[in-house]
Amino acid sequence: MNLYTNGLVPIAHPTLDLFLLGYIAALCAAAAVFFLRYWKETRDFLFLAFAVFFIVEGGTRILDLSSPSPNLIVGWVYILRLLAVLLIVAAILRRNTRPA
Repeated sequence: MNLYTNGLVPIAHPTLDLFLLGYIAALCAAAAVFFLRYWKETRDFLFLAFAVFFIVEGGTRILDLSSPSPNLIVGWVYILRLLAVLLIVAAILRRNTRPA
């Protein structure tokens, strides 16, 4: 197997790696539009939280695409993703603790 080394991490198929990162970013954008549509109709914070999550997730995948080594992610990217997940957790807690 011919390995291509990009930075420190060997990549078996660099073109496939870039293609899949772009595919994930495009699907995240589609999911974000989907959730933004439902947030616009219902004004439910949970839909907005999911839209923000998918925007952040797709944006970090695009940052991975533009970096010289897509498999070596900078630490602050994980913090962004963690904050997006915590936003979803906060939206779920807010929705379940409201009085009926």
